[in-house]
Amino acid sequence: MKSSLIIEFDVEEVCQLTGLERAYLVEIVAHGIVEPRGERPENWRFDQQALHLLRRAARLQRELALDWAGVAVALDLLGEVEQLRRENLRLRRLLERFEKD
Repeated sequence: MKSSLIIEFDVEEVCQLTGLERAYLVEIVAHGIVEPRGERPENWRFDQQALHLLRRAARLQRELALDWAGVAVALDLLGEVEQLRRENLRLRRLLERFEKD
C-alpha cells in the first residue's frame, strides 16, 4: 500500500523558508495567492505547494517590483500559460499518433 507524506509548515517556518516578513505573508493570503489551512495566522498551515508558490511570489515581487495584487495577477497568468503549454504538448502528441497512421 502506497502512502503519501504530507508536510505542513506554520507561519514562522514559512517566513524563515521564504524570507518573507509576517505582514507580507498576511497580505499575500489576503490577495488569495495562497490559501492556508486554518482560520487565523496563529493556526495557519501551508503545504509544500503553497511554499513553492510563496517563493515564486516573493521572487516576482522582488524582481519586478510589483505590489501583491500585481503578483497575484502575474501568477494567474503564468499558471494559465503553463496549462496552455501542457495542453499544447498533449495535443501535439495526439496529433503525431494520427499523422503516423
